[in-house]
Amino acid sequence: MSDPALYVHIPFCETKCPYCDFNSFAIEGRDVGGYLDALVREMDARGVPPDPPTIFIGGGTPTVVAPAQLARYLSDIVRRLRPDPSREFTVEANPGSLTREKVAVLREHGVNRVSLGAQSLFDRHLKTLGRVHDAAQVEEAYRMVREGGIPRVNLDFIYGVPGMTLSDWAATLETAISWAPDHLSCYALIFEPGTEFHARRSAGQLQAIAEERELAMFRYTERRLRRAGIFRYEISNFARTGEECRHNLVYWRNGEYAGFGAGAFSFLAGRRTGNERHLGRYAAAVRARGEAIASEERLTAAAAARETIVLGLRTAEGVDVAQVAARYGVDLREFGGTIERLRAMRVVASDGRLRLSRRGWRVADEVAAAFL
Repeated sequence: MSDPALYVHIPFCETKCPYCDFNSFAIEGRDVGGYLDALVREMDARGVPPDPPTIFIGGGTPTVVAPAQLARYLSDIVRRLRPDPSREFTVEANPGSLTREKVAVLREHGVNRVSLGAQSLFDRHLKTLGRVHDAAQVEEAYRMVREGGIPRVNLDFIYGVPGMTLSDWAATLETAISWAPDHLSCYALIFEPGTEFHARRSAGQLQAIAEERELAMFRYTERRLRRAGIFRYEISNFARTGEECRHNLVYWRNGEYAGFGAGAFSFLAGRRTGNERHLGRYAAAVRARGEAIASEERLTAAAAARETIVLGLRTAEGVDVAQVAARYGVDLREFGGTIERLRAMRVVASDGRLRLSRRGWRVADEVAAAFL
């Protein structure tokens, strides 16, 4: 049996973006060295899978730390692994946090994919989103990664930003396409509970764009990127053929992964665990017992099968329901009624595999709810 994928969480950012609900913290005043000490202790105590198919360093902004700290935690990870130059090794970065020195550190440690948090190519939208970089820095960072010899680059963008027009979004995609990225992640802005954006919207201080305009952006994205040879393979993710993010496909296929760091999740042998999110409590727990698990869920076979179908339906490849039933030893008939109702609503189609229809892409959350 192959090793699980590996995820490592670096929770620091230059500032906390007002729309972000990830486990991240402004770096100023934080004990970065102490956090890295705790991370190493957790990896030592739990054991890092030595031959993961993929590695993903997320955050936060993993490249916001000093070059020496970046080299430190990358070295601490790499020295625990069997060498494999074909392994996908992704690090997230924000345009304002990258330097040529840091790109060199990434490459030196085997990083072969950078996911760049561009979010917009319009300064006014970046300001609305609370980003600390400008549009010019996005292109500069992209060129820096390419010239630094890292072969694969993803660009993250957000559409549906208050004040954004369809022409703004179209112009963003045109510029991005002209740079020839390998992968694009295009997310609709969500006003997540607990974020500053959610509070401002609830108070009437921030207005979401019209649903029709956001839907137009969603539809336009696939049409335009398809013409450019960049294809949707998941609801919000697009890639040139062969350039799909293999790490994220582990999640969408409900594969196993081991997560390390504050707030990181693991899914191993049907058991999902989540680490303590608070930095101080995470470090204290690791010092005391070598791990910092704060939540745990054990999935029944039926629950795991339903979850696998829901995750698979997020992808263009869809899901083989009979194969899922066999994988978990459940009765295929358990899903029959739900599938037929969704077919009647024209949100799923099947040619041996269950897939979302074009209408289904737009109501994926409702489809998920039907199964779960």
